[in-house]
Amino acid sequence: MDPKIAQQNVHPKWRVKGHDNGKAVLQLAVQNCGKVVVEHILDVGPVGFSHIWIEVEGPPEVVTPLPGTRRSLPTWYWYIMPHQLDNRLASALLKLGGVPARTVKKVSLGGEPGGTRLGEVIEADGPDVRYNWTETSRLYPEPDIVTGSHRFCRKVGRREWAAHVKCFTHFLGEAQISLSATPNSVVGKLGFGTQLTGTSNPVWVKHCHVKYRVGYF
Repeated sequence: MDPKIAQQNVHPKWRVKGHDNGKAVLQLAVQNCGKVVVEHILDVGPVGFSHIWIEVEGPPEVVTPLPGTRRSLPTWYWYIMPHQLDNRLASALLKLGGVPARTVKKVSLGGEPGGTRLGEVIEADGPDVRYNWTETSRLYPEPDIVTGSHRFCRKVGRREWAAHVKCFTHFLGEAQISLSATPNSVVGKLGFGTQLTGTSNPVWVKHCHVKYRVGYF
């Protein structure tokens, strides 16, 4: 992605990370979670998530590997758009806790990984506010089991959000992605265009633990 456009979507407190190819990274992380538990107590059931992140700079960090994983990957740092969820209760609880979130009509991965699958996020009623993608993946002979570490940030006005996520992750393979977005969707409004291509990794996550901090600064 164009780093100048990426920086326009990020609060000036953070710098977009540039890579050797002169590009910035836009990541779309889509999850089909069979179970989400809020505050270790309230089970809100299955939730489809879509997360839109722009990579930013951060200090080098490698967390202690979770038990049962082979190693920890270096921490990624991301500036985040509000989480998109297809579960109204989960969305309401996140917003009640001060976490940026919004309810969408549908989040679909398009099936199991391997070969070609078609995923989509429908943000509102009707077919006109959405983004969808075609993923063509090649699975590894066996999963690469690692600890993934991500630190997130967002700031609007004086309100600031920070989170740390550690995940017990099975990397299943490698994939090529072709994405289309309507201009009025969240992806379309970022300014990178409505036809995007890239690479990804289909994964299976055993569990993720997310710690959020919300405050005024």
